[in-house]
Amino acid sequence: MESENILEAKQVSVAFRIAGKFQKAIYDIDLRLRRGEVLAIVGESGSGKSTIGKTIVGLEQMTSGQLIYKGQDVSKKKIRNQLKYNKDVQMIFQDAFSSLNPRKTIYDIIAEPIRNFEKIDANTENKRIHELLDIVGLPKQALEQYPFQFSGGQQQRIGIARVVATNPKLIVADEPVSALDLSVQAQVLNFMKLIQKDLGIAFLFISHDLGVVRHMTDNIAVMHNGRIVEKGTRRDIFDEPQHIYTKRLLSAIPSIDVTRRAENRKNRLKVEQDFEDKKANFYDKDGHALPLKKLSESHWAALPKGGENVESNY
Repeated sequence: MESENILEAKQVSVAFRIAGKFQKAIYDIDLRLRRGEVLAIVGESGSGKSTIGKTIVGLEQMTSGQLIYKGQDVSKKKIRNQLKYNKDVQMIFQDAFSSLNPRKTIYDIIAEPIRNFEKIDANTENKRIHELLDIVGLPKQALEQYPFQFSGGQQQRIGIARVVATNPKLIVADEPVSALDLSVQAQVLNFMKLIQKDLGIAFLFISHDLGVVRHMTDNIAVMHNGRIVEKGTRRDIFDEPQHIYTKRLLSAIPSIDVTRRAENRKNRLKVEQDFEDKKANFYDKDGHALPLKKLSESHWAALPKGGENVESNY
């Protein structure tokens, strides 16, 4: 029986050489992504969330750990090729324009991954490209145009069409709407949810914006300083946050209720002070989060030692 997991990350670490020394960007990352699931990774800039995404698609090299796809470790290029991993796992980048070749027409941009991974005749290719353009809601005349002729939201849709062209099992979306206007963000996010539902694609959704994440995701992993500090369902994270950093992130979500402006500001200051007062209990001497503990079947958090919680070996 085929596993329901599309991808598993086991104790994944990535280190970079800085000033002659290796420094870990992420370490001991454990994640499971099921077929058709949307899993979000959230955290502030520099937390390591984008490094996870790039490592999964092969743009960064693991220092240690395993990535398990179809039951096999795909850390080796030979295994990835055998499993057609690079076809099945695709990435949507934050800056859509810089990811599109300015010298190519939209037709050739969308056709490129098809030509790389499939051997089909010109008529079949043409039909497929028109179907993809229809999926992302762009007119057929767009195929003869160039990236600079489109708005940011349209460029992101073109990028999504290119990604979907290979019929992927998993899409890593790295801050896919952070560079867009708010109204365009909503259009692209709703479109991505539609694609995910209709095509059954799993999404790893990387963002610093918890408001966006709440709209998009089933499950959430919160990162800080290269480690996961809390993970669980949307309800676990938003309604029952346990880690002081998760609470800090949630308190920063803007509120449109102006009548509670003073109350919200007071709460943010209280949460910030609580973080400063207690962080020594939640992090080791190097500022790294403690090991995760199991709080329920779906909820894990990096809490101080003691209590009845069981340490994770997930």
